[in-house]
Amino acid sequence: MNELNQLANCNRPWAAERAKYALQLANAIQSGQVSKEEGLALLEDLVRTDVLDNEADNAEMRAMLVAGVTQLASFLL
Repeated sequence: MNELNQLANCNRPWAAERAKYALQLANAIQSGQVSKEEGLALLEDLVRTDVLDNEADNAEMRAMLVAGVTQLASFLL
């Protein structure tokens, strides 16, 4: 989640918004407000290649976001 925390405070809106949303989803899943299945599907949507490629303007940040969301999803399983 370190990557997501870093990105949540970055100056790239596309990355910051997605990172904040991923962290919010993790909290919602852990508190039982969102089912694991629904939460994981929403996390996958955050890093869908076709949508992300259109918005991502920095390959390093894109990779950090994908890695952070992937690690988060693994942790939540």
